[in-house]
Amino acid sequence: MTNAKAFLNRRDLLALAVLALLIVVILPLSVDIFRLNLIGKYLTYAFIAIGLILCWGMGGILSLGQGIFFGLGGYCMAMFLKLEASTPEVTKIQSTPGIPDFMD
Repeated sequence: MTNAKAFLNRRDLLALAVLALLIVVILPLSVDIFRLNLIGKYLTYAFIAIGLILCWGMGGILSLGQGIFFGLGGYCMAMFLKLEASTPEVTKIQSTPGIPDFMD
């Protein structure tokens, strides 16, 4: 076992630690909130892409479960945002003011 390669060598581990420090500490302190939310979106899509690459590319498994959960999360988030944006003033032309149009 002395010749077995480690999962991450010292240089890769240091690079990973620097990247984690950049994402967790430096970005929130130096970037405005719009750009921070945009970076968060990009990281979310990157996590999904890496998961699909590992599952489909390395393992040869077509996993539709990830797509279903990602789509379900997007749909729930859209309904939540629509509900938050529906005030009685905005929805006064509907039969039930204050409720979004998908619930009317």
